Amino acid sequence: MVNLVSGQNILSNDDAYNKKKSEELASSAVSHFKNNDLKKSTELLFKAKEYAEKTEDYALIARMNGSIAHQYVQLNLNDKAKFYLSNAIQQVNKLPEGDKKKLLKTLSFLEIGNIDFDEGNYQKANDYYKKSLREIELVKKPDEQSLYHHRRSLYNIGNSYYFLKNDSAEIYLNKALAIKNNYNKELDHFIYNSLSQVYSERNEYQRAIDTLKIVLKHKSDLDKRLLSDVYYNLSQNYKYLDDQSQYSFYNEEYIKLNKSTKEKEMQAISSAINAEQKDYKEAISDADSSKKSVVVIAVIFVLFLAGAIIYLLYRRKKERKVFENIIGKLESDNEIKNTLPESSEKTPKDVPSQIPNSVEQDLLIKLQKFENSEKFTNPKLTISSLALQLKTNTSYLSEVINKYKGKNFNTYINELRIAYICHKIYNHKEYQTYKISYLAEECGFASHSSFATVFRNITGIAPSVFIREASKSQS
Repeated sequence: MVNLVSGQNILSNDDAYNKKKSEELASSAVSHFKNNDLKKSTELLFKAKEYAEKTEDYALIARMNGSIAHQYVQLNLNDKAKFYLSNAIQQVNKLPEGDKKKLLKTLSFLEIGNIDFDEGNYQKANDYYKKSLREIELVKKPDEQSLYHHRRSLYNIGNSYYFLKNDSAEIYLNKALAIKNNYNKELDHFIYNSLSQVYSERNEYQRAIDTLKIVLKHKSDLDKRLLSDVYYNLSQNYKYLDDQSQYSFYNEEYIKLNKSTKEKEMQAISSAINAEQKDYKEAISDADSSKKSVVVIAVIFVLFLAGAIIYLLYRRKKERKVFENIIGKLESDNEIKNTLPESSEKTPKDVPSQIPNSVEQDLLIKLQKFENSEKFTNPKLTISSLALQLKTNTSYLSEVINKYKGKNFNTYINELRIAYICHKIYNHKEYQTYKISYLAEECGFASHSSFATVFRNITGIAPSVFIREASKSQS
């Protein structure tokens, strides 16, 4: 027992160490990200993910995958971002319901929205941002971090509305500003930058400039990509005001900073590729160590495949035999009448009858004409409407069909319809190219599904199988 407890403590200590190490690396990655050292930031995030995956902390693993996804979004590598975001969502779904899960779902929706936003799908992005807002508003005990992501949701909704040319952009951006939150104050700078674009869109160029100057007061603290955007937006607003001097100054600042930023991004992409290659090498190594298992699985698969092929051949042979029986019946009765199945009877059942013999014989003659008329393909046909056509009552009609055909009214009509469509498919090649839904309608069925069910019950094979065999017979 002592050894067992000791072993559990070791595992617990390892788990705590891995969690702590992952958090430290992730925090360091954020610092490097803010300093525009994307290469180092990316390296640290992948290391943080490695430590997280040594634990059973689903939330931590989700956060690390989500952080890498966020990094890839910043680098415009959206396919990569989607992969890691998918990993994050899988971990989030393992969590019990509660504030932590709601917060992580908020982050997931935000990142999905960011991907759509970068790809120009502004409406889809807006929809995901609204989902993130709904999730974060369900958090029962909001802390500084959840308030920050609440602001992020509002900011992203407003920013996407700007690109959708929707007047609600300013409303949501101001809502984001109105929430007082000390966690990650840099978000204010992004909000002001977006507001400046709203003002510029309304030709309020000086107001846009004044708003951007608020951001420039914190120039040394700004994310370099944001600072690049601020320089660009300032240059454009001065251009609209015909201030050539200020336009040239801020445009040159933008060009210099943008070039530097792109170089940093390329270094980060290289770093990310190297980190992923390491993951792939480890996966290959694991695969090599389990080659025997792969061989066993392969053998089982081959045996299963062989069994499946044998079964398929047997089933095809059986289906062919059923098809040939159907065709034999069709060819023995060119008038279609009572062709399918063998239960069609000309010899009356030995049952007492209340119908006068003359009336019974007259009704049989009328039924023969009805079968030859193809009126049974009317989808609205009922026993009442047929009785009316044959100038009799439903009781007499039902009794004659039961006595001489050996079935009830519905089965009688369905067999006529199936015999009719089988004849069409076999003798008219164009019918072999029609959709099942058209064939169903052609012979009087209201839906594809009901036709397929009745066809299989009567013939023993599916309509598609009958068509396939008919096509093979005539090729």
